[in-house]
Amino acid sequence: MPKLFTLPPAPAAQPCSTAYAILGQAYGACNSFHSIYTELRKGAGPGSPTDAQQDTLRAMLVFACAGLDSAIKQLVRDALQSVIDHNSGAAANFTESVKRRLPDIEKSRDLLASVLTAFSPRRALVERVTSDLIADSLQSFEQLSKVAAAFNVKTLDIANPVHLKEAFQVRNQIIHEMDINFQATRSRRQRKQADMERHTKVVLEATALFLQRVDANLK
Repeated sequence: MPKLFTLPPAPAAQPCSTAYAILGQAYGACNSFHSIYTELRKGAGPGSPTDAQQDTLRAMLVFACAGLDSAIKQLVRDALQSVIDHNSGAAANFTESVKRRLPDIEKSRDLLASVLTAFSPRRALVERVTSDLIADSLQSFEQLSKVAAAFNVKTLDIANPVHLKEAFQVRNQIIHEMDINFQATRSRRQRKQADMERHTKVVLEATALFLQRVDANLK
C-alpha cells in the first residue's frame, strides 16, 4: 500500500539530524495509523465510520502534533546556538530576547550574576532562552511562532496560519476533551477521513519546512 505522507530528504547540517530522525518516526507513525484505518474500512458500507475506526484518524493527527513538538524542541536544543552564531537575523532576535529579560536591573540581579560568572556568558544566555522555548507545549500557532522567531524563520513560510490553527484546535479537542461535543449530544465529534488527512499533512509539512528553514540558516 502506498504511503500517504512522504518524508522529505534529510537536512545537510548535522545539528538538524536528531530532529530529522524524530520527524521520520512521526511520518512513519502517521502512515501506519492511516493504513490501519484503511484496512478497518475495507468492506464497510457507505455509512459513517465507527468511533473505534475514527480513533485511528485521531491518533494519526495526535502523533503528527507530537512529532512537531518533539522535533522542534530538539532543534532548539541542538541547533539554536549555531543558528544564532551563523544568522544575523537570529542573532538580532536573540539580542532583543535578552533585552526583554532585563526590564528591571534589580529584579534581574540573579540572572546577571549567573551569566556574568559563567565560563561563557553568551552560551549561558542561549541556554536560558533555550529552556524558556522548550518549557511549553508547542501545540498552538502562537507558541510555534515564538520558537520560529528565535531561528529567524517566518511562520508564514512553513504553513498557512488558518490551516495550522485549525489542526491544532482539532488536536486539542481530541486531547483535552476526548473529542466530545459538550454543546450538543455529548457524543464524540464525527471526524471525516479527508479532514483528518489534511490536518495531519499540514502539521507534518510545517515541521518539515521548519527543519528545512533552520538547515538553510546554518549554511
